[in-house]
Amino acid sequence: MVIENLQNTFLTLIAIAAGIAAFAGIFLLESFFRNKLKELFEDTNYLISFFLVAGYFLYALGEVSFYLMRVVFQMESPTGIQDVYWSGGAILILISFLALTMALFRQKREISTLGIMAGLGAVLLILVLLLVPSGTFFTRFYPIISALIVTFASSAILFRSRLGNWAQPIQLFFLASCAILLGDVFFGSATAAGGYGLMGMAADVFYLLGYSASAVAFITFRRQFHKAAL
Repeated sequence: MVIENLQNTFLTLIAIAAGIAAFAGIFLLESFFRNKLKELFEDTNYLISFFLVAGYFLYALGEVSFYLMRVVFQMESPTGIQDVYWSGGAILILISFLALTMALFRQKREISTLGIMAGLGAVLLILVLLLVPSGTFFTRFYPIISALIVTFASSAILFRSRLGNWAQPIQLFFLASCAILLGDVFFGSATAAGGYGLMGMAADVFYLLGYSASAVAFITFRRQFHKAAL
Protein backbone atom coordinates (compact mmCIF):
# COMPACT_ATOMS: atom_id res chain seq x y z
CA MET A 1 0.00 0.00 0.00
CA VAL A 2 2.85 2.38 0.84
CA ILE A 3 4.56 1.67 -2.48
CA GLU A 4 1.29 2.16 -4.37
CA ASN A 5 0.61 5.49 -2.65
CA LEU A 6 4.17 6.59 -3.38
CA GLN A 7 3.77 5.66 -7.05
CA ASN A 8 0.52 7.64 -7.29
CA THR A 9 2.21 10.64 -5.68
CA PHE A 10 5.07 10.52 -8.17
CA LEU A 11 2.65 10.14 -11.08
CA THR A 12 0.77 13.23 -9.90
CA LEU A 13 3.97 15.28 -9.53
CA ILE A 14 5.23 14.15 -12.95
CA ALA A 15 1.91 15.04 -14.61
CA ILE A 16 2.04 18.51 -12.99
CA ALA A 17 5.66 19.08 -14.05
CA ALA A 18 4.92 17.92 -17.60
CA GLY A 19 1.89 20.19 -17.78
CA ILE A 20 3.92 23.19 -16.61
CA ALA A 21 6.56 22.40 -19.25
CA ALA A 22 3.92 22.22 -21.97
CA PHE A 23 2.29 25.53 -21.00
CA ALA A 24 5.69 27.21 -20.70
CA GLY A 25 6.49 25.96 -24.19
CA ILE A 26 3.23 27.34 -25.59
CA PHE A 27 3.91 30.75 -24.02
CA LEU A 28 7.42 30.62 -25.46
CA LEU A 29 6.15 30.05 -28.99
CA GLU A 30 3.48 32.73 -28.61
CA SER A 31 6.10 35.21 -27.43
CA PHE A 32 8.35 34.19 -30.27
CA PHE A 33 5.83 35.14 -32.96
CA ARG A 34 4.27 38.09 -31.13
CA ASN A 35 7.58 39.91 -30.89
CA LYS A 36 8.28 39.24 -34.57
CA LEU A 37 11.77 37.93 -33.96
CA LYS A 38 11.90 36.12 -37.26
CA GLU A 39 14.16 38.86 -38.59
CA LEU A 40 16.74 37.96 -35.92
CA PHE A 41 16.91 34.24 -36.69
CA GLU A 42 17.12 31.92 -39.65
CA ASP A 43 14.20 29.61 -40.41
CA THR A 44 16.10 26.72 -38.82
CA ASN A 45 15.66 28.33 -35.43
CA TYR A 46 11.90 28.45 -35.93
CA LEU A 47 11.93 24.81 -36.92
CA ILE A 48 13.91 23.83 -33.83
CA SER A 49 11.67 25.88 -31.51
CA PHE A 50 8.47 24.54 -33.06
CA PHE A 51 9.48 20.89 -32.81
CA LEU A 52 10.77 21.29 -29.26
CA VAL A 53 7.52 22.89 -28.14
CA ALA A 54 5.35 20.39 -30.02
CA GLY A 55 7.43 17.46 -28.78
CA TYR A 56 7.30 18.35 -25.12
CA PHE A 57 3.63 19.24 -25.42
CA LEU A 58 2.92 15.72 -26.70
CA TYR A 59 5.09 14.32 -23.90
CA ALA A 60 2.89 16.22 -21.44
CA LEU A 61 -0.29 14.83 -22.99
CA GLY A 62 1.19 11.37 -22.66
CA GLU A 63 1.97 11.89 -18.99
CA VAL A 64 -1.53 13.22 -18.26
CA SER A 65 -3.07 10.29 -20.15
CA PHE A 66 -0.89 7.83 -18.26
CA TYR A 67 -1.87 9.47 -14.97
CA LEU A 68 -5.57 9.27 -15.78
CA MET A 69 -5.27 5.65 -16.86
CA ARG A 70 -3.29 4.44 -13.84
CA VAL A 71 -4.55 6.64 -11.01
CA VAL A 72 -8.05 7.81 -11.95
CA PHE A 73 -9.39 4.86 -13.95
CA GLN A 74 -7.17 2.20 -12.30
CA MET A 75 -6.30 0.59 -15.66
CA GLU A 76 -3.15 -1.53 -15.83
CA SER A 77 -2.89 -2.00 -19.61
CA PRO A 78 0.79 -1.99 -20.74
CA THR A 79 -0.04 0.20 -23.75
CA GLY A 80 -2.54 2.94 -24.47
CA ILE A 81 -3.14 6.34 -26.03
CA GLN A 82 -0.25 7.72 -23.99
CA ASP A 83 2.15 5.72 -26.16
CA VAL A 84 0.91 7.60 -29.23
CA TYR A 85 1.65 10.93 -27.55
CA TRP A 86 5.02 9.84 -26.15
CA SER A 87 6.15 8.36 -29.46
CA GLY A 88 5.09 11.42 -31.44
CA GLY A 89 6.73 13.75 -28.93
CA ALA A 90 9.98 11.79 -28.94
CA ILE A 91 10.16 11.86 -32.74
CA LEU A 92 9.56 15.63 -32.87
CA ILE A 93 12.19 16.32 -30.20
CA LEU A 94 14.66 14.09 -32.05
CA ILE A 95 14.02 16.04 -35.26
CA SER A 96 14.56 19.34 -33.45
CA PHE A 97 17.94 18.34 -32.03
CA LEU A 98 18.97 16.76 -35.33
CA ALA A 99 18.17 20.06 -37.06
CA LEU A 100 20.14 21.94 -34.40
CA THR A 101 23.17 19.68 -34.89
CA MET A 102 23.08 20.14 -38.65
CA ALA A 103 22.74 23.93 -38.33
CA LEU A 104 25.68 24.18 -35.93
CA PHE A 105 27.84 21.84 -38.00
CA ARG A 106 27.30 23.94 -41.13
CA GLN A 107 28.80 26.96 -39.38
CA LYS A 108 32.13 25.20 -38.96
CA ARG A 109 32.58 21.68 -40.23
CA GLU A 110 34.40 19.83 -37.46
CA ILE A 111 34.46 16.14 -38.32
CA SER A 112 36.12 15.30 -34.99
CA THR A 113 33.16 16.72 -33.08
CA LEU A 114 30.73 14.60 -35.06
CA GLY A 115 32.99 11.63 -34.32
CA ILE A 116 32.64 12.29 -30.59
CA MET A 117 28.87 12.53 -30.99
CA ALA A 118 28.75 9.27 -32.96
CA GLY A 119 30.84 7.52 -30.30
CA LEU A 120 28.53 8.80 -27.56
CA GLY A 121 25.52 7.54 -29.47
CA ALA A 122 27.04 4.10 -29.96
CA VAL A 123 27.89 3.79 -26.25
CA LEU A 124 24.40 4.87 -25.19
CA LEU A 125 22.69 2.46 -27.56
CA ILE A 126 24.87 -0.44 -26.40
CA LEU A 127 24.13 0.37 -22.75
CA VAL A 128 20.40 0.56 -23.45
CA LEU A 129 20.41 -2.82 -25.16
CA LEU A 130 22.37 -4.33 -22.27
CA LEU A 131 20.41 -2.74 -19.42
CA VAL A 132 16.85 -2.87 -20.73
CA PRO A 133 15.47 -6.41 -21.03
CA SER A 134 13.53 -7.33 -24.13
CA GLY A 135 9.78 -7.08 -23.68
CA THR A 136 7.08 -5.16 -25.49
CA PHE A 137 7.96 -2.93 -28.42
CA PHE A 138 7.77 0.24 -26.31
CA THR A 139 9.93 -1.23 -23.54
CA ARG A 140 12.98 -0.73 -25.74
CA PHE A 141 11.67 1.87 -28.16
CA TYR A 142 11.57 4.65 -25.57
CA PRO A 143 15.12 4.25 -24.20
CA ILE A 144 16.51 3.77 -27.72
CA ILE A 145 14.93 6.95 -29.11
CA SER A 146 15.86 8.79 -25.88
CA ALA A 147 19.47 7.70 -26.41
CA LEU A 148 19.33 9.18 -29.92
CA ILE A 149 17.84 12.40 -28.55
CA VAL A 150 20.62 12.72 -25.97
CA THR A 151 23.20 12.02 -28.69
CA PHE A 152 22.08 14.92 -30.87
CA ALA A 153 21.22 17.12 -27.88
CA SER A 154 24.87 16.84 -26.85
CA SER A 155 25.52 19.39 -29.61
CA ALA A 156 24.51 21.92 -26.93
CA ILE A 157 27.73 20.99 -25.13
CA LEU A 158 30.01 20.20 -28.07
CA PHE A 159 29.05 23.35 -30.01
CA ARG A 160 28.42 25.55 -26.98
CA SER A 161 30.45 28.52 -28.25
CA ARG A 162 28.20 28.83 -31.31
CA LEU A 163 24.94 29.03 -29.37
CA GLY A 164 25.63 32.45 -27.89
CA ASN A 165 22.90 33.65 -25.54
CA TRP A 166 20.85 30.53 -26.26
CA ALA A 167 23.41 28.15 -24.76
CA GLN A 168 21.79 27.99 -21.32
CA PRO A 169 18.23 26.98 -22.34
CA ILE A 170 19.50 24.49 -24.93
CA GLN A 171 21.80 22.93 -22.34
CA LEU A 172 18.85 22.67 -19.95
CA PHE A 173 16.98 20.76 -22.65
CA PHE A 174 20.01 18.48 -22.92
CA LEU A 175 19.92 17.81 -19.17
CA ALA A 176 16.17 17.20 -19.37
CA SER A 177 16.74 14.67 -22.14
CA CYS A 178 19.44 12.91 -20.09
CA ALA A 179 17.07 12.60 -17.13
CA ILE A 180 14.27 11.26 -19.34
CA LEU A 181 16.68 8.73 -20.86
CA LEU A 182 17.55 7.44 -17.38
CA GLY A 183 13.85 7.37 -16.55
CA ASP A 184 13.16 5.30 -19.68
CA VAL A 185 15.92 2.84 -18.81
CA PHE A 186 14.65 2.32 -15.26
CA PHE A 187 11.04 2.21 -16.44
CA GLY A 188 11.90 -0.46 -18.99
CA SER A 189 13.63 -2.53 -16.33
CA ALA A 190 10.70 -2.12 -13.91
CA THR A 191 8.21 -3.09 -16.63
CA ALA A 192 10.21 -6.17 -17.54
CA ALA A 193 10.39 -7.13 -13.85
CA GLY A 194 6.60 -6.86 -13.61
CA GLY A 195 6.47 -4.49 -10.65
CA TYR A 196 7.19 -0.98 -9.38
CA GLY A 197 9.85 -1.33 -6.68
CA LEU A 198 13.09 0.63 -6.60
CA MET A 199 13.44 0.60 -10.39
CA GLY A 200 10.03 2.19 -10.85
CA MET A 201 10.74 4.72 -8.13
CA ALA A 202 14.06 5.67 -9.75
CA ALA A 203 12.29 6.04 -13.11
CA ASP A 204 9.73 8.42 -11.62
CA VAL A 205 12.42 10.51 -9.93
CA PHE A 206 14.27 10.99 -13.22
CA TYR A 207 11.05 11.71 -15.13
CA LEU A 208 10.19 14.36 -12.57
CA LEU A 209 13.65 15.90 -12.91
CA GLY A 210 13.43 15.77 -16.71
CA TYR A 211 10.09 17.53 -17.00
CA SER A 212 11.06 20.08 -14.36
CA ALA A 213 14.28 20.86 -16.24
CA SER A 214 12.37 21.24 -19.51
CA ALA A 215 9.97 23.68 -17.85
CA VAL A 216 12.90 25.78 -16.60
CA ALA A 217 14.45 25.58 -20.08
CA PHE A 218 11.31 26.97 -21.71
CA ILE A 219 11.09 29.78 -19.17
CA THR A 220 14.77 30.64 -19.68
CA PHE A 221 14.28 30.54 -23.45
CA ARG A 222 11.38 32.98 -23.18
CA ARG A 223 13.47 35.38 -21.13
CA GLN A 224 16.13 35.37 -23.84
CA PHE A 225 13.49 36.11 -26.47
CA HIS A 226 12.20 38.97 -24.36
CA LYS A 227 15.68 40.46 -24.01
CA ALA A 228 16.23 40.15 -27.75
CA ALA A 229 12.93 41.90 -28.45
CA LEU A 230 13.86 44.78 -26.15
